[in-house]
Amino acid sequence: MKKTNSKKINYIVHHQTSEQKNKNPVVLRIILSTEHTRIDFGYAAPWIYIKGGWIKIAPYTFIEVCGTKRRYHLKKTWNIPFAPEIFEFETNEDWKVFSLYFEPIPIKDCSINIIEEENPNDDDFNYYNIALKNIEQIELIE
Repeated sequence: MKKTNSKKINYIVHHQTSEQKNKNPVVLRIILSTEHTRIDFGYAAPWIYIKGGWIKIAPYTFIEVCGTKRRYHLKKTWNIPFAPEIFEFETNEDWKVFSLYFEPIPIKDCSINIIEEENPNDDDFNYYNIALKNIEQIELIE
């Protein structure tokens, strides 16, 4: 009889302000587990660039639980390169979904900040006061 491995993850509902809903990329989903905090994003290539521009993420990006000083560092990415590498779009109608994996934050209701740059400009992926509500725990069997 083959033994199966299982792990539990928490699906999170996050409340977005109108400002957060209009950001590009948009936060699609946040998943908490004891192994990592995963944040999924959707990005639409800007219409202002003929070929849609490019995206990347700074390797020193971190999240923090509001009201604390602790930083939870970025461990890995899926479908977006670490700077200085870039992903170049082919047209301004392209889009991309990507994920950032951080050290695990406490599994509880809270608000978080996602910080790519501490002194950001308009091109940086900084998000503030994303409200998280722990709604459901699901067991994954591998």
